[in-house]
Amino acid sequence: MKERLPHLALGVAMVAISLSAIFIRWSESSPLVAAAHRQAFAMLLFLPPLLWNRAAGLRRLTRRELASMAIIGLLLGAHFGFFFAAVKATSVAAAVLLATCHPVFVAAIGAVVLGETLSRQAQHGLALALAGMLLLLGGDLLQDPGTLHGNVLALVSGLLAGAYYLGGRSLRQTVGLADYALVVYAFSALALWSAVFAAGDTWQGLPQREYLLFGLMALVPTLLGHTLQNWALGYLPAFVVTVTLLAEPVGSGLLALAIFGEQPGWPELLGGAAVLAGIWAVATPSKLSAA
Repeated sequence: MKERLPHLALGVAMVAISLSAIFIRWSESSPLVAAAHRQAFAMLLFLPPLLWNRAAGLRRLTRRELASMAIIGLLLGAHFGFFFAAVKATSVAAAVLLATCHPVFVAAIGAVVLGETLSRQAQHGLALALAGMLLLLGGDLLQDPGTLHGNVLALVSGLLAGAYYLGGRSLRQTVGLADYALVVYAFSALALWSAVFAAGDTWQGLPQREYLLFGLMALVPTLLGHTLQNWALGYLPAFVVTVTLLAEPVGSGLLALAIFGEQPGWPELLGGAAVLAGIWAVATPSKLSAA
């Protein structure tokens, strides 16, 4: 039974993360207000472990680490702002699919900016994922131009997520999870609340139902989903956990079909399959060296 716990944890995490877009769609608040509340609530969830050890980890952080986490938090806040807006503007399946392409973007940015070597398999995966994205966006122009705006927002959110993960890759090796999450979530919330005030969105006097949804956004996909993923990383190969990200657009799409009656069109089916196959090729290890 103990050997199955990490896989069971991943299964629960996949369901929890897939619910994120559903909670967003149920919310009647503006995307910025919903995202700002989610990150503020998520930050508060990490306060108890820090208070337990009297914030010893935070006191050990250097100015450089704090500055780096501040930038990463701003990237995360921007990602959520675009993602929440995308879920409101296009189908759940397309929004989640394009927003979870960050393994592809991380590989591309790492190769172009950091000079990292990509295997031949990863190169083919990048090309396949790009073709799938173009098919998704091109299909919108032919079938429903109104969703193109939402898919572009989702694509931008995926790029921002790639930058967020790439920026935090080295920091997470030296900074504890609770310390990292609190600082990053705090700056992401700060960025989002600044955007709320700048846009003049209504954030006061919201129905209790909205606060319940904000709490569920922070508790279920953020704390439960991502925490279980991080726990499973201690027992399973990293690529196994990474590949489970492919289940999020599938799970969210099935939930959206059951709850909202959203039926995917041929661009989402064909383009989505290509994107998922591309992410799989990039995320799984390969012994082939790049040419």
